Amino acid sequence: MVACGSYGVFLFQYNNAEADFCAAIGIYFLLTIQAWIALMQQPRYGGKIANNRLALLFYVFVTFALGTISSAANAKYTEMIWIDLRDAPGGPLALIEGFMSHRINFIALAT
Repeated sequence: MVACGSYGVFLFQYNNAEADFCAAIGIYFLLTIQAWIALMQQPRYGGKIANNRLALLFYVFVTFALGTISSAANAKYTEMIWIDLRDAPGGPLALIEGFMSHRINFIALAT
């Protein structure tokens, strides 16, 4: 980890950030698969099969896709402001204050 000046914020280097992101997406993927398995199981004790199972499966996968896009865009924006653009005029705090001026962050917040 690298301390960022007087801001007191700890930064991850590229390798650590990528590993953390991959772990987060892996956990989210595992939860998606578990939801899919739970929806595909036959009900116990003679219960009825839900009529909206396909709609729920579609919802699970759309949620996974949008969550993955949002997480990836948020990770990229964080990498941009704290690592790539740390020498920008005004520093990272100026980039944080103008957070909606970056298209990648707008996508992260919209999904």
